[in-house]
Amino acid sequence: MLSMDDIKYIRRMHECEDISVREIMRRTGYHYETVRKYLDMEDFNEPLHPPKELPSLLDPLKPIIDQWLIEDLNVPRKQRHTAKRVYARLQDEYPDKLEVKMRTVQYYVSQKKKEIFQSQQKAYLPLYHPPGEAQVDFGHFSYKNNAGELVDALKLTMSFPYSNDAYCQIFGGENQECLLQGMKNIFEHIGKVPYRIVFDNLSTAVAHMGTGHSRILTDRFKRFAVHYGFEPFFCNGAAGWEKGNVENKVGYERRNMFVPVPTILDFNQFNQGLFEVCEKDAKRNHYVKNVPIEQLFEDDRNAMLPLNKTPFEVYAFESRIADKYAKVSYDNNLYSSSPKYARDTVYVKATSDKVYILNQSYEVISEHTRLYGKGLESMKWLPYLELMAKRPTALKYTSFYEELPDNWRKIS
Repeated sequence: MLSMDDIKYIRRMHECEDISVREIMRRTGYHYETVRKYLDMEDFNEPLHPPKELPSLLDPLKPIIDQWLIEDLNVPRKQRHTAKRVYARLQDEYPDKLEVKMRTVQYYVSQKKKEIFQSQQKAYLPLYHPPGEAQVDFGHFSYKNNAGELVDALKLTMSFPYSNDAYCQIFGGENQECLLQGMKNIFEHIGKVPYRIVFDNLSTAVAHMGTGHSRILTDRFKRFAVHYGFEPFFCNGAAGWEKGNVENKVGYERRNMFVPVPTILDFNQFNQGLFEVCEKDAKRNHYVKNVPIEQLFEDDRNAMLPLNKTPFEVYAFESRIADKYAKVSYDNNLYSSSPKYARDTVYVKATSDKVYILNQSYEVISEHTRLYGKGLESMKWLPYLELMAKRPTALKYTSFYEELPDNWRKIS
């Protein structure tokens, strides 16, 4: 499969520049079947397959090589590492860890350079806001939980500068799953996708900042952008005014839609209600054009891209080693699995609101509500009942015992 950058380049030439398939073949050197395959592709979800590849002897040194190549972004082109120079440095600085030949290093450096140094198209902020563009940003707000406690959370806002319309969704954090899920929710609600979206330099989207507007994006964000077909654009560092419309909308929504402080028991349910609130707000007139915002938003929608019929599944997927209690650490919090997986490798599949612990066959061991904070813990005791039956005297020293009704604890 081609890289996301190559696929994006092919699709952009065909869809935005109206270049023929034959001309794309000539420019890229790819066969007709390859070009046609990626022009016709609609589903860019990343399939999950259990790992089959054997570890490489170069694996311990790959982070070191990666760091050298990334640092090369800030040095003159003629003074960057070649594969030969990388191999020589490894021989000098890590002779005890270098267990591969020159050819292995050459192959890895070649692949890594394609990923890091692939040319980025230059783009510039327009001096006006045409229909069909959007801006995205997070903002903080507070709400009351079921105990009446004041809790901080994040609000993702997508604004449309041409019409001054906007939609927002709330989440427990500011991670990539929240960013992509919020955008997906809005895309599906309006039934269209902005052809160009302006962002801050969010770490959930930008792996490395180059010069000017050049950015190296995270793989999942690139996959999401190609799946829905929009062109991401990133502001200069510390230049929030380049997306001033959404900056203003973040504050406007907080003052008008979150005052008084709301009590929120279910984020998904509240998010559905937010769509109605935002559409009610769009009935007012535009501050300059003196036309209802909802009327102008139809011009926005008409200029947008069609929504991909295949939904993009938003999640993070990582391997972890469970501790001796079969608990798994993820994002600074602990989640239980099952005693039989203690000190074993498991997988974490995390969405914006759920965390699933999977075994090596990708079968779900346990399901948790995702925790936002640090040092928190989610325990599902059902998989531990068999172990507690074998060790009944240990029951009184578990948090499960503390959760039992008083009359049950007296019996025990």
